[in-house]
Amino acid sequence: MSKKDKELKWSSELSERALEFTQPDVMLKLVSTIDERGWPHITMITSNRAINNTEIAWGAFTEGTSKENVKQNPKQGILYMTADMPFKFLQVKADFKFTKKEGEELERFNKSELMRYFTYVRVHTAYFNDLVAARPVRDLSLLGIVGGIVKDIIGKGGLKTDLNEKKLNPLGIKLFSAPIAVRAISYLDPKDGYPIIIPHIPLQAADHNRLVFPLSGLKEDLQAIPEGAKVAVFCMNFDYANQVVKGTYKGMRSSRLIKFGAIDIEEIYNSCPPVTGVIYPEQRAYSRPKVTNFHL
Repeated sequence: MSKKDKELKWSSELSERALEFTQPDVMLKLVSTIDERGWPHITMITSNRAINNTEIAWGAFTEGTSKENVKQNPKQGILYMTADMPFKFLQVKADFKFTKKEGEELERFNKSELMRYFTYVRVHTAYFNDLVAARPVRDLSLLGIVGGIVKDIIGKGGLKTDLNEKKLNPLGIKLFSAPIAVRAISYLDPKDGYPIIIPHIPLQAADHNRLVFPLSGLKEDLQAIPEGAKVAVFCMNFDYANQVVKGTYKGMRSSRLIKFGAIDIEEIYNSCPPVTGVIYPEQRAYSRPKVTNFHL
């Protein structure tokens, strides 16, 4: 078996290295769930770790889409990635089992480096999950990232749409046009229906209506995304502003002799406070009555 085959092989348990890899408080931890339409959704949940080789726990301090999703469909994909170079990452599939409002995991999450200084925000619920499958800890090639950014500069302009509509708002186009940001794609594995999250920093916006990614770095992972699949793309800058874009993967396109995967945008989810929810299209957007009277 080749090294690439070993890296892509799923195991029913976490190795000791993988178990230890999930423990740091400061790292990227994304959870992909499945919504009522069967579309993937991505949420950053930093209170998140493996508690043994076959169990994972993550915590909630707000109520959001991902928590609703796992109660309806337990299947999840989880990505752990180091915050500093050289980047390494781990992909996991898991099933939600039950929640707890107290116990060791909640105490650990609230004493973590990220949460211990918060006075008014606490992790209030721990979600426990059974591991279904995991890949080995892998390297995210710096050469692949740099090469992908160069390919974006050369080729992404040839993949613009001819739409007059601008689906990405000013924050969205800024996030997805920056040369470097935290970006990851999620799709549902056609073999078992579980989400898989692929980190892909060079993914960018061709314009306000389409995202594109070069086949740079994790080529085998990216080529496994089925054409026509619904995908979710998470993007976050270094100020922690983030959005989730959802749409249809249109397969590979060639632009200026470079191959890109193309995603046509169909929905945009705002992940940032104070109001989270769908912001495009308007008919699915979250709304609330305008406040005109303030009193105690």
